[in-house]
Amino acid sequence: MKKTLLALAATGALCGAPLAQAADALPANFLYDTGTKNKTIWPKPVANSGVVKYNEHRQDLSRWPSLSYQDHRSTKKPETVALQGPLNGNADNGKKLAMNNQKGNCWACHALPGDPQPGSGGPTLLNAGTWRYTDANMYQQIWDRRVANPATVMPPFGTNGALSDQEIRDIVAYLQSLK
Repeated sequence: MKKTLLALAATGALCGAPLAQAADALPANFLYDTGTKNKTIWPKPVANSGVVKYNEHRQDLSRWPSLSYQDHRSTKKPETVALQGPLNGNADNGKKLAMNNQKGNCWACHALPGDPQPGSGGPTLLNAGTWRYTDANMYQQIWDRRVANPATVMPPFGTNGALSDQEIRDIVAYLQSLK
């Protein structure tokens, strides 16, 4: 099982053995189990036992580069896009996407109305509609924030295909409605 290989690789690294990785290979410390449906796993300590149980993640995250220093896979370059035509976004659907842990998940990093435990990794979006951003500017920020800020930690949702054009339009409509 891959978890065993990861443990051996980690032991080798601690003993000074070099960890070679092909440019497109997963890093040795990436938790991946080919025996599970979604392949990506995450550790969950069992309370008061000293044991760590590995749970299957809800989706396969291996196609995106990780934050591991051992991850040498290339990332897509920042992508500038232009909003084509009128926004035609659905604010209600945008709200659902922004608060959906498997899609936009905006509230993991941002404060949004109705969020019982707002994130603090990004700016509050409680009044995003008052910022005087054009729809096109806000669309670009969600598509790929790296265009304006190369050091951002915000995922490039459009560039990586995590959100579709229409889903980003819906989120923009929702954010523009927050006054």
